[in-house]
Amino acid sequence: MRVKLALAPRMGREIAVEEVELAEPGQHDVRLKVVTCTICHSDIHANTGEHGEYDGPGAAGHEIAGIVDAVGARVTYVKPGDRVLCSEVRQGCGQCDQCMHDRPWFCENIPPMSFRVPGCFTRLNGERVVQTCSGTAGFATFTNAHEAMLCKLDDDIPFEIGSALACGFMSGFGAVLNRCAPRPGESFAVVGCGGVGLSAIMGARHCGCSPIIAVDTNPVKLEAARRFGATHTVNPKECDAVERVKSLTRRFGVDHSMVAVAGKGIKKTCWDLTAQYGQMVVVGHGHPREETLDEFSAFDVLLSRKLTGCVMGGVTLRRDVPKYMEYYRAGMVDVGALLTHYFPLDRIADALDDSERGALKNVVVCDDGYWSQLIDKFTQEGTLDANVI
Repeated sequence: MRVKLALAPRMGREIAVEEVELAEPGQHDVRLKVVTCTICHSDIHANTGEHGEYDGPGAAGHEIAGIVDAVGARVTYVKPGDRVLCSEVRQGCGQCDQCMHDRPWFCENIPPMSFRVPGCFTRLNGERVVQTCSGTAGFATFTNAHEAMLCKLDDDIPFEIGSALACGFMSGFGAVLNRCAPRPGESFAVVGCGGVGLSAIMGARHCGCSPIIAVDTNPVKLEAARRFGATHTVNPKECDAVERVKSLTRRFGVDHSMVAVAGKGIKKTCWDLTAQYGQMVVVGHGHPREETLDEFSAFDVLLSRKLTGCVMGGVTLRRDVPKYMEYYRAGMVDVGALLTHYFPLDRIADALDDSERGALKNVVVCDDGYWSQLIDKFTQEGTLDANVI
């Protein structure tokens, strides 16, 4: 099947939309008509090799929402016509020992996620396209995905909201609920206020944390953090971030902290502003060689301070995402406020450039019909200039 796909002909920042051949879905796979695919900074890092080098052409896009077009012979969860989101998180079998212990990422019966391996697309010159940061590639008009990557999307949830829920939102919001697990009144700080960090702030507010402290060097992002629920903001360019956070927490530091940006020096700052009895959760990261934590000491943990990590919010896909959709529906979380600008698939290079300039989360619209609907909607609302650049 011939489809459009945004790909980097070789590892690097150049990206273009080509017509490619999409393989037929395997027995456990689903062919998706991609409606929207929001941009995560992991897509940028993956295509440029920052998450691991690869040979040949590469394609990204993992915050996918769309419509089931066809299913493999052994697919049981969805049928053609179903609205779904597609996530790196895989729903486990629910029956093996790992799933029974709430660790579906380590399911013994569902194939593990494979990055930087040839995917389901072939260029017309015969080259197989590498999927650089997910079990599929979503910057395309159609793609294939294992059914374990899918969660049904309620009819009243816009596709672009489904895309944002598929990674960025769950990575921040879910990490607070599932890994930090704060009690009401406990303090929380997030270092790095991009889409993931702001989602973490929403999670902290949802849990009743106080104070909620946002740390970032970008004043625009700190202003956004206030809108999402931060009670205090700290700019390390203007003060000693550790001292400022301690001054807000009776000199102890915060009960819970999260770092949502790359850099080992930044992680040391986050560790230092965490109380000796607190917990720091690592979400943001760069290349492994740039993340060696060589300034830490065993004495840092003697009084029970904990360091842990969290991938994709530690969610169980089909348990947690329906709850997040309900929170959105009830106005308890403002996922839509994370969405910055909308671009058609043919303008994905502009969308990526805008993301690198600081946009929170850009939406790539891969379906022409949905693009026309959005343009009509924004025009009627008088928001076209704000949403489309």
